[in-house]
Amino acid sequence: MDDLVYWLCVVGTVLFAGLGAFLIPFGLPGTWMIAAVGLLGPAMGLGWTPFLVMVAAAGVGEILELLTATKVTKKAGAGKAGMWGCLIGGFVGAIFATPLIPIPIIGTLLGSSFGALAGAILFEMVFATKQTHELMDIGVGAFLGVLIGKILKMAIGAFQVVYWCLVAFKLL
Repeated sequence: MDDLVYWLCVVGTVLFAGLGAFLIPFGLPGTWMIAAVGLLGPAMGLGWTPFLVMVAAAGVGEILELLTATKVTKKAGAGKAGMWGCLIGGFVGAIFATPLIPIPIIGTLLGSSFGALAGAILFEMVFATKQTHELMDIGVGAFLGVLIGKILKMAIGAFQVVYWCLVAFKLL
């Protein structure tokens, strides 16, 4: 591969990976976008290892995010309705609350977490008829679960981007 083409690939993939990392707090498949840049690894003379490492990391990120959100919400007393409300509310909150808190990433994380809180409480009230005194505990559990899960997934996305940069710049 010609040097100019190689460096154009490096710049393009690093920018694409950065976009993927930016999308993670919104609940969009950012870790999978980052992993997709590894598909160019063989063409760039880097082999399949970077792709496989990043796919494995993306899978771990998805599992951690989901398990953290659902386990913490369930531990707080939520049933299936509350966990569904947590997941749906987190996604809706990330989209609609982000403009209300115009601090990049922080607004999205808080919007997603407060959306999970509201969704878990609403779904438990409507579908499971939980007692009022239980609802706030469930909401706080959903808030913390989503917040911790997203932070863990963002850390994995950061690992993926740094790993790709080190591989692409041939520092590993």
